[in-house]
Amino acid sequence: MKYVISVILAILTFSCKTATKDNYAKSYFGGEIINPKTNFVLFLKDHKVIDTLLLDENNRFLKEYDTLKEGLYTFKHGTEFQYIYLEPSDSILVRLNSWDFDESLVYSGKGNTKNEFLINLFLQNEKEEKSMYQYFSLNESDFQRKIDSLSNEREGIYNDFSATESEISEGFKKLTSTAIHYPLFRLKEMYPYYYKKFHNLDKFPIISDEFYSYRNTISLNEEDLVSFYPYQNYVVSYLYNISYQMTENDSLKNNITINILNSTIKHIDSESFKNTLLKKIIVNDFLKSESTCSINQKALDIFLENCSNQLYTTQVKNLVNDTKFVINNEPLHNFEIVSYNNANTTINDIIKGQNSVIYFWSTEFMSSDYLVSRIKHLENIYPKILFVGINMDTSFDDITTEPNLKLLNITKQFKLTKESFANNYLTSKYPRTIIVNQNGIVQNGFTYLDSKRLNTEINKLK
Repeated sequence: MKYVISVILAILTFSCKTATKDNYAKSYFGGEIINPKTNFVLFLKDHKVIDTLLLDENNRFLKEYDTLKEGLYTFKHGTEFQYIYLEPSDSILVRLNSWDFDESLVYSGKGNTKNEFLINLFLQNEKEEKSMYQYFSLNESDFQRKIDSLSNEREGIYNDFSATESEISEGFKKLTSTAIHYPLFRLKEMYPYYYKKFHNLDKFPIISDEFYSYRNTISLNEEDLVSFYPYQNYVVSYLYNISYQMTENDSLKNNITINILNSTIKHIDSESFKNTLLKKIIVNDFLKSESTCSINQKALDIFLENCSNQLYTTQVKNLVNDTKFVINNEPLHNFEIVSYNNANTTINDIIKGQNSVIYFWSTEFMSSDYLVSRIKHLENIYPKILFVGINMDTSFDDITTEPNLKLLNITKQFKLTKESFANNYLTSKYPRTIIVNQNGIVQNGFTYLDSKRLNTEINKLK
């Protein structure tokens, strides 16, 4: 493999050096996928697929581009994705194991150092954010000192990186600055909510204007950053923060979902970004009301009136309609399923006389390692309850070969037939969990595996 990569890099480097007399430079993107999930890699710009790169017999791919603009791109394999920053004449190769996507990812070729820096910063942000929750109990000045310490540390790492780079483009400087600072800005937007929660206060703490002074230097409508998750996550946290404040400052604005929808409409100019945020907000509102399986009608009307993406509006309408087919405190309508050894059966035959949790799952919405760990955890806590998995998009071959998925008890895993009644309430394609008691009566017709209330609902079965 090392020899092959060296040869490719030599070719790429020579090609780039000989093709740039009139500002014309070719870019290359390629690599190798170990344990591939599919036979292709998707190459995207701003969430839109611009190329499908097929793997060869050695699970490698390589593509030359003549007119690739400098900027942030995404490559996706299976359900996982990662960023790549490309400039004209770059020749980037990636190598990764799909079973351990981010942690196994290695870049090589011209332009690899900036991408290695980005992935390391991305992993560091994930680690630090988890550890920062313990500091939300601090007062404003102490919390600010913690943020300043992290900011200085990250800027020091960037200075060490930039000292070894002969040329760093303005575009990459902007992206790096976002990756360094916006996760910290996000923590500051989250601070009032978690401080209030930690100290069990009735109201949000009074925050000084100086604490939010960074808001004067940033824009919520950076078109070249809306596909970058550190930027997206900050914008969402900002919208939630100002919307929560409205609930306290104006008695007429006591619905947080309506506040966030209106704040998004007011502050976000990018139509695609606005549509994405509006959909996330309304779906989250639905998931929070899992016990009643309903969406606030006024919030739904605001969403439908302001979201111009027809696919999103259809998905939300389907989600609302899906709830009508499984009704709490009524018998679960029987439906056909197929076992891993291709035997037809029905859900009632499987759960008959048992308290059961039926979870429809998809790795499009949940990573396989989280799914397995979650089910193992629940089965350990509730050994007398039957957990039945019905996968919505994964083949049984994947379940028996993929390291994480094959840890599931395959005798409790099923798929739907094309004629199965359950297809009626999965039109939104969103995973759901149904809790049924030993008499076949639906106790909760719509919850989900990572719900904070799932344990409470399962405990009712006892």
